[in-house]
Amino acid sequence: MIATPRDQFVCCTPDDSLPEIAERNTEKFDFLPVVEGAPLDVSAPIVGVVRMSDYFHEPAPPLPVSSQLMRLNERLLIGFDASILAFIVSADKRPFRFLVAAEGIVGLVSLTDLHKLPVRAALFGLVTGLEIAMSDLIRQVHDRREDWETCLSQERRRSLTDRIGRDKANEGIVDPLLYTQFCDKRVILEKSVFQGRPERNEFREAVKRIENLRNDRECHPHRHLASLDRQICQLTGALTMTMAASDTAIRANANWLRLN
Repeated sequence: MIATPRDQFVCCTPDDSLPEIAERNTEKFDFLPVVEGAPLDVSAPIVGVVRMSDYFHEPAPPLPVSSQLMRLNERLLIGFDASILAFIVSADKRPFRFLVAAEGIVGLVSLTDLHKLPVRAALFGLVTGLEIAMSDLIRQVHDRREDWETCLSQERRRSLTDRIGRDKANEGIVDPLLYTQFCDKRVILEKSVFQGRPERNEFREAVKRIENLRNDRECHPHRHLASLDRQICQLTGALTMTMAASDTAIRANANWLRLN
């Protein structure tokens, strides 16, 4: 889990003034832990958290931190050994969590941590893993290229044939399915494995969201960060749902899945 360790927390107290804390928050932390006692004391008990992002563009009201305090509760907690993906799934609704171990709170993770490279790498790995799972499922249902290729439009088939032809000329041809794109695999599965199944529409919409969100991040790298955060959460949710649907189909009877 990517996180800020307890000894690096920037804290405040319930009695601190919101305007003063907002002014001191030069690093623009979205949330600040609130402690009873000295803010620099790593043993000071944590009583909650205050959202500071509300005051990035608007002045903080002349009130104490206690007036905006989110008191410590289970919705603010996550296990220290949880994966970053466990946090991402609900991060758009729960954008801040304290990491908890046997000895107590040992760190924190927030939505801004999603911009760190290991998170992007984890999501890239998930998308790649999903595409591999989709390919495996197609192979289980279709023995030959001619079988799954009929699911594609004439234009997509021509594009596929062109790509394969170029590699054949260079003696680089391998499995033809590897030359299909993500959208091709979605269409093949829609029209074969998920044809007539109750999960078909859910599968199609989830995979389309994955495609759109992935492509949007690639084409608009400078989009507002908060928008990217929401997209990452949506992407992870769609991936989770799609993998579950694919796993259900893989476990189904192979003869039942085949097209008549």
